[in-house]
Amino acid sequence: MEPRLTGRDRETATLAGILADAEHGTGRLVLISGEPGIGKTRLAEHASRAARDLGFAVLEGQADPLQTGLAYAPIVSALRTHLDSLPAQTSTEMLHSLPDLGRLITDPRLPHPAPGGDPALNRTHMFEAVLRFLQLNAPLLLIVDDLHWADDGTIELVHYLGRGTSHGQFVVLGTCRTPQSGQRLTDLATLVRRNGTELVLQPLNDSDLADLLRELLGQPPHQDLLAEMSARTKGVPLFVRALAPVLPGQGPLPAIVRDVVLSRLHALDEPERAILDLIAVAGTSATADVLGVDTADPALRTLLKQGHIEEHIAGRELTYRVAHPLYAEVAYAELTESERRRLHARLATAIGSDNVLAAAPHYRGAGELVDTQRAIDIFTAAGRRALDVVAAPEAVEYFSRALHLARGARPDQVPKLLDNVGLAYQGVGDLDAATGVWLERLAIAEADSDMDRQAALRVQLAILESERGNPQTADEHVTARMSLTGNQDVQSAALRVTIAARHWDPDRIRALFDQVDTTFRDDPRPEAQSMLHCVIGFRAAFAGDFGAAHQSLLIASRHSDQASDDAGMIVPFNPLRMHIGVCVLLGQIPEARELADFDTKNSATFVLPSATYSLRMVRTTLLYFTGDLRGAVAALDQDLVDVAALGLNRMHARMLAHKAHLLAELGQTEEASRCVEQAQQWRKVHENALEHGLQTANAAIALASGHPERAPDMNAIGFTIREPLISTLRNLVAAQTAIAANDLATARTIRDVLRKSGRTAPLLDALADRFTGLMTKDNELLVRTARRFEEMGAPLLAAQTAFEAAEIVPGLDVIGKCLEYFQQSGVTPWIDRARRLARAHGVAQPARKADGVLSKREAEIVRFVGQGLSNADIATRLFLSTRTVETHLRNSYRKLDITSRLRLAQWAAKHEDEL
Repeated sequence: MEPRLTGRDRETATLAGILADAEHGTGRLVLISGEPGIGKTRLAEHASRAARDLGFAVLEGQADPLQTGLAYAPIVSALRTHLDSLPAQTSTEMLHSLPDLGRLITDPRLPHPAPGGDPALNRTHMFEAVLRFLQLNAPLLLIVDDLHWADDGTIELVHYLGRGTSHGQFVVLGTCRTPQSGQRLTDLATLVRRNGTELVLQPLNDSDLADLLRELLGQPPHQDLLAEMSARTKGVPLFVRALAPVLPGQGPLPAIVRDVVLSRLHALDEPERAILDLIAVAGTSATADVLGVDTADPALRTLLKQGHIEEHIAGRELTYRVAHPLYAEVAYAELTESERRRLHARLATAIGSDNVLAAAPHYRGAGELVDTQRAIDIFTAAGRRALDVVAAPEAVEYFSRALHLARGARPDQVPKLLDNVGLAYQGVGDLDAATGVWLERLAIAEADSDMDRQAALRVQLAILESERGNPQTADEHVTARMSLTGNQDVQSAALRVTIAARHWDPDRIRALFDQVDTTFRDDPRPEAQSMLHCVIGFRAAFAGDFGAAHQSLLIASRHSDQASDDAGMIVPFNPLRMHIGVCVLLGQIPEARELADFDTKNSATFVLPSATYSLRMVRTTLLYFTGDLRGAVAALDQDLVDVAALGLNRMHARMLAHKAHLLAELGQTEEASRCVEQAQQWRKVHENALEHGLQTANAAIALASGHPERAPDMNAIGFTIREPLISTLRNLVAAQTAIAANDLATARTIRDVLRKSGRTAPLLDALADRFTGLMTKDNELLVRTARRFEEMGAPLLAAQTAFEAAEIVPGLDVIGKCLEYFQQSGVTPWIDRARRLARAHGVAQPARKADGVLSKREAEIVRFVGQGLSNADIATRLFLSTRTVETHLRNSYRKLDITSRLRLAQWAAKHEDEL
C-alpha cells in the first residue's frame, strides 16, 4: 500500500481531479514547486501511481545537475524509454507519422531530418511532433522532475506541451524548486498560474509534523522533540526524515542539514560509499552495466535497503538513483576534483560513444583522462545536436571544447569547428567572440584560396560589424565579398541596403537605390527581382508615393517566396519590414497586423541577429496605433531582456527609446526619462532609427510633462517621411508638441509635409487634417478626421481627435466616451485633460476604481470572444459556469471601445441561442 503523504491531502485531491478530467478529454499543465526537500518528487510519484491505476501511460524524465547544458535531455529520456516499452510494430507505425520527431531523438525508425531550413521553424515543428506523440499515446501523464536543472529548451517545450493539454487526454506535470527572479522558470510559473494548475508546497505545520514523526518513530513524539524538530527542520519533510533516525541519544543536532546528510554518508562502509558516489556522478545513466556492478552486490543491496538509493524502471532498463537530489549533491561535492575526473572517465568509457546525450557530460568532466580523439568526436556530436535544437549556449560549450582539443590533436577539423563555434556564438549574441572566430576562419579560407567560403564569411562579418555599430567596416566586408562574387550578387546588395538604411544619409541611399536598379533590372532570378522591387518600393516610399511602394513590395514578397534557399534571410527581411509600415500609412492597419504576425518564419537568430527583434518592434508600434500601449510596453520589456542577453546593443537602444515614447504617452515621464538616458549610452555611432527614436521620446516626455517648449528642435533634420513608422511617429509627436508650444510655423511645416505625402497615404493625409483642424479650430474637420482614423483601425488617434473636437465645441456624449477609452488605454495625460473638460461641463465620470479597464477575467473572456469561441467553450476553458461568463460579458461591454463592441456584437449574433 502506498504510504500516506502527510500534510498533502489538498494536493493529492487536486491531482486526482486533474487526472479524472484528463480521462474525459480535458488535460492540464501542472507545476509542483517548493524549496528543496519539501516533497515535490514524492507528490509526483503519487500522481504517477494514481495515473497508472487509471490505465494511463506514464512517461518520466528527470533533469540532472550534470546535464544542465544538454538540451531537452529529460524529454528525450522520457520519450525514448516509452518507445522502448512499446511493441515493435506499434512504435514503428507511430514514428512513421512523426518525421520531425527525428530532430529530437535518434531512432532507426525515424527519417533523418532534412538539413538546413529556418532553425526556429524546425524547432516549432519538433515541438509539434512531441505534442502529437503524446496525443497518440493518450491517456498519458508526462512527468518532468527537477525542472530547475533543465535547460531553457526543456522548459519551453514543457510549456508548449502544456498548452496542448486542454483538448486531450494527457497531463503534463513538472516539478521544480521555487523559481528565482529572472529565471526562465519564472515565466513558466506565471503562465501556469494563468492557464494551468500550480501546486506550491508549503512546509508542514506542527500537526502534520507530529503525524510524520509518529510514522517515522513508531510512537507519538515528545513535545520537546516536536518543538526541536520544528525549529530545526522548518517543516521540510526531507529534513524531518533525515534527522529523525539520528535524534535519539545523539545530543544537540547539527545546525545544517548538510551535516546530517554527511553523517549518514560517512556511516557507510567503503564499498557502499563507492557505489553511492558513482551513482551520484552517473546521474540518470546509472544502470548496472554502466556502473559495473552486479545487481546482487551486497553493498548495492544494503544501499537499497537503507533507503540511500532507489531503483527506477526506465523502459526496459533498471536504473539507480540517489534517494534524494540533496544527497547526490553532497556526495558529489565531497569528492576531490581528481576523484570526480576518474569517475567521469570510468562512466564515459562504460557508456560509450553511441549515446552522445549521456556520454558528453562525462567526457566533459573527465578532462584529460579520456581519449582525446574520442572526446573530439563526442563534443562535436553534442555541439551539432545542440545547434539542431537551437540550444546555442550548449553548442558554444561543446564546440569550444572540441576546438580546443582539435588544435593540437586534429588540426584538419579546426576550420569546420570554427564554422560551428562562430555560428553558436552568434546564436547566443556574443558578437565580439563571433567576430573573432569568423576572422580566424576567414584567414584560413584565404590561405587555402577557398573563394566560396571567403564569400560566405564576408556575409557573417558584415552583419556582425553592422550589429556592433561599425558601418564602415561592415561595408568593407560587402565590398570584399563583391570582389569575389561580382556585382550581380544579391546577398551583397541586400546587405548593403540594410547597412545603408541603418547608417547612411538620404542622398547616399538614393544613389545606392539607383545602382541596384541598374544592376538587377534585367536579372530573371527570383531573389534578384525581389531585391529590385524591394529597392523600387523603398525609392517610391522615399519619394512619397506609398501606393506605388505597396505594389512594388507586394511583388518583392512574391519573388522572395520563390527565391533559392541560399539567398539567405536578408532578402525577405528587407521588404517585409518596410511593407508593414507602408500598409499603416495607407490606412490598412489590420492588413499591417496580419503581415506582422510572422511568428518564427522570418526568424534570423543565427544569421541576422536583430532581424527578429526589429520586426517585433514593428509589431509593438502597431499596438500603439491600435491603442494597446500597455501591451506594447509589456512586449518590449520581454524583448529588452532578450536583446540584452544577446548583446544586441544597437537594438537595445532603439527599443529603450521606443519604450520611453510609450511610457510618456502613458504619463510615466520619470521612467521614460530613465529609458532615454540608458539609450543614449549607445549613441556611439550615427544610426537614423535611433536618432529619430530619441527625438520622438524626448518630445513626448516634454509634452506629457506640460513643458512642450523643452522638446528638441527637429527642424535641422526635417520632417520628410523616410521610414514609414519611425518618421510618422516622429512627425506626429513633433506636431503635437509644436501646437502645444504655440510654435505654429513648425506645426505648419510638418502639416505641409504630411499633406504632400498624404496624396498617396491616407493616414498621413488624416494627420494633416487633424493638425489643420487644431490650428484653425475647425471642429467639423476634426470630427470627420476622427471617423477616418476609426475606419483605418487606429482607435487611439480617433479618440484623441474626437476629444480635440469636443474641446472646441463640447459634445457631452463624446467627452464621456473619450474619457472611457483613454482610461482603458491608460494614457494618463489624455485622461487628465478629459477629466478637466468633463468637470467643466458637468459630465458624469466613470468610477476611478475600475478606471474603464477590463479585469483580468473579463480580458480573458473578451480575448476568447475575439477568437470566435462559443459561450460553452469559454466556460470550459476558464472553469466557470456559463452564467458567470454571461455576467462578465455584460460587464465587459460597458468598458469596451467601439471596435471591440462591434466584435462582441458579432459574436453575440453568432451565438444568439446561448445568450
